Amino acid sequence: MAINVRETNLEEIQARLKEMNTDLNQVNYLEAALSSGGFSLEIKRYLYGELSKLLEGRKMLERAAKAISNKAGIEPMKKDKIEGYLKAAELYSQIGKVEEADDMFRRATRDTTPSDHARVVLARKNIYMKFAKELESKQKRASAIKFYERLFKMSLDDSEKASVKESLLGLYKALGLFSEAKMIEGL
Repeated sequence: MAINVRETNLEEIQARLKEMNTDLNQVNYLEAALSSGGFSLEIKRYLYGELSKLLEGRKMLERAAKAISNKAGIEPMKKDKIEGYLKAAELYSQIGKVEEADDMFRRATRDTTPSDHARVVLARKNIYMKFAKELESKQKRASAIKFYERLFKMSLDDSEKASVKESLLGLYKALGLFSEAKMIEGL
């Protein structure tokens, strides 16, 4: 079902969204509005923001992360860009998409000032640690390994590095990946 987008300003778009009954109708409308083009960056930021809220509420996390990433790409303020990329990275991590999460962290790092760089690195470490432990507790060992491997490659302090190494060794042995376990033991 193609939705015809006739609205031209923010107030008309907001009024049209209020008329719609379901979240899915609103999602379809917002996607149609974004694909039709012709809107200012301010309106596009609003459309991407509303779309990401609706998608996240409906647990469509991958699409929500993509919308947040697109919004961050057109944000004029560096702080908003970084926050958007970090939120997208968190959503990608939540669904186990480590490569996409890494890409979002790279984009956030690219847009940081040297003083904010440490904050992005800390956020990356915390997000990866959180989801690695969460997946490990749910017995999703193979998925947890992806996060622990990323953590192991990061520059962590000695106690954190030892903890990650210990977890990684246990997971490798539990999954029968003895050659990887030996390689990690040697480091």
